[in-house]
Amino acid sequence: MIKKKSISGKKAAIFLIVSVLFISTIQLSAQSEMQENSVQIKKILPSERQTTRTAEPQYQSLLPAEKWVSNTCQTTSGNIPIIQTADNCQNPTVASNGKNLLVIAEESIDIFTSELVMTYSSDDGTTWSEVNSFVTEDNVEVKPVIDFCENNEFQGYGTSLPDPVNKKLLLLHFPSMIDPEVAYKESDGWTVWSLDLSEFNDFYSIDICGYPHGPNAPAPDFHGVMTLIGQSSYGETIENYYETEDMSIGACYLAFTGELGDTLSCDIDVSTKTYFEAMEIKNDPDLEITDGVFLEFCWVEPGNADWWENDWPGFIFEGAKNPDVSASNGYCYLLCEVNGEIVCYYSHNNGDTFEASTVASQGEHPVVSSFGAQVVCAYSRNGDLYTSLSEDGGVTWEEFPAINSATGQVKSDERSYSISGTHLVWTDLRNEKNTIFYDKTGEISVPVIEIQELAGGLGVSAVISNTGTAEATNVNWNIQCDGRIFLGSETTGTITQIAPGQSVSIKSGLIIGLGKTDITITVGSSSMTASGTVLLFFILGL
Repeated sequence: MIKKKSISGKKAAIFLIVSVLFISTIQLSAQSEMQENSVQIKKILPSERQTTRTAEPQYQSLLPAEKWVSNTCQTTSGNIPIIQTADNCQNPTVASNGKNLLVIAEESIDIFTSELVMTYSSDDGTTWSEVNSFVTEDNVEVKPVIDFCENNEFQGYGTSLPDPVNKKLLLLHFPSMIDPEVAYKESDGWTVWSLDLSEFNDFYSIDICGYPHGPNAPAPDFHGVMTLIGQSSYGETIENYYETEDMSIGACYLAFTGELGDTLSCDIDVSTKTYFEAMEIKNDPDLEITDGVFLEFCWVEPGNADWWENDWPGFIFEGAKNPDVSASNGYCYLLCEVNGEIVCYYSHNNGDTFEASTVASQGEHPVVSSFGAQVVCAYSRNGDLYTSLSEDGGVTWEEFPAINSATGQVKSDERSYSISGTHLVWTDLRNEKNTIFYDKTGEISVPVIEIQELAGGLGVSAVISNTGTAEATNVNWNIQCDGRIFLGSETTGTITQIAPGQSVSIKSGLIIGLGKTDITITVGSSSMTASGTVLLFFILGL
């Protein structure tokens, strides 16, 4: 059962200096330039965000609307049709948590009606659930996005492009990606909330990136960032939304003098607590860009609900378009189209510098997923979907054969396909109605890190397993205890390597405290939270 709730929040007072009223929030100058793959890479000074919402919104319950539209699970291999209804389905998005997968897509009933449909798998894509569909009141739901929050209590975070008529932003909560009834705090399982965006005139693109809540997050109920670009009362605008505490919403924005495009991408590197976003923009005199991609990033500061007040350094990639960004373990990858080629801009130092490499001589609409130095991307060419793998941080690439078995039947457009780890979903045209297909990325092997067997005693320990098919190297880990801790509240380390199918143990140092403690274990991009009790130097109740 899917529940729906709404937010009717009042816009907080905005304190802006006069120059902001003239949309000069981006006061940037060039720092360094380099020429790679016929694209100018230009580093710029940090931009300055402004706040738009700091009030406590009021939530209202909506009536549930549910509809089961398919009847059996699939148990085949290869190209699997996982979402197929009586209407056209398109624009799928996928999130993965080890062997648990959640896919959401758009079901286009007619030009005035579009709903979100979803299915999930608990066995690495071998079998799939029935397709569940829901509608919100007077809302046209298109181009959904979802991301895994790297947390066992709150796993999936999603949204979709707001309806330009009712102007509501949806917040999709998935405490479990494979069980609609699992609750988070006072929720009733899978839940939909909505936020009024009446200050917007048009919506161009939206994306979301998940983050584990807990002591490493900016606020107790921070599950990640929803980022939207469009035309608002501030002009051409990018706006970031995030939850803080007790279902309150915070937001910040940046206005541009140029013209934003129709493509936006964002991601958070959990290991470095860094948020990245990339968007198309042209004819912006402040950024000194004619037509290209603007990337910027910010530290997601633990315990600071106003994390966005930190610096936002950025880069300009002149001549690039259709960006998609992925970041993990200190690596950041920006995949773009450049003069008909697929180009990767990669950073091995958390965004401080970028270099470029060519992934493919021909392709469009790239999407990317990364695991530290290993990164896989997908892109279309002549109606087929190809994948490429880099195992050296984006420096060199190997392309694999087209993944779709029906030649020339992959729809190529923004959001037409999505990748998460080795899992691919796409809009397929081979049937009478557009269908969402699933398959794995062929011969590509990647590590999958899972946190298991959490235990207390003299300190906190956990077993870390690699359930993937490739070796994991230089995996950073952190054990943090929140509460009345007098000594040893945080321990960090690095796992040099974990072979596929193998496990290693990590352990905190001596912890001294008294009373309840909330424990967060972060290993690479995976996170687990638990509660226990500290009796001097002994941890109980885990």
